[in-house]
Amino acid sequence: MRKTKETHTFDFRPLGLAIREARERAGLSRNDLGDKVFYGKRHIADIENIGAHPSFQLFHDLVTMFNISVDEYFYPTKKVEKSTVCRQIEMSMDALSDEELLIIQGTIDGIMKSKGTGSK
Repeated sequence: MRKTKETHTFDFRPLGLAIREARERAGLSRNDLGDKVFYGKRHIADIENIGAHPSFQLFHDLVTMFNISVDEYFYPTKKVEKSTVCRQIEMSMDALSDEELLIIQGTIDGIMKSKGTGSK
């Protein structure tokens, strides 16, 4: 009698949605992104909308291009070191001047004060 291997099917739709949100935030059309990664816009749409599984190379290219934390999707019950949002904010802050960062710091201080935790 042949034994069957128990497998887990990975639902790629949430990760596809994160890719779409990051693409849109970057101001790229599906066609623009497809040109960058050498795939057609239809393939990009399938990844974003129906959770089509990309090749490993395309997956790597997309998550590194948009600084997406895959841990929060692969291990949803574990606390991740840095979420996708945190990574993307850090990447955006790298493009700001010190004067612009002072505005961000003021916002953070205000949020921390309203939470009663103070700033670090």
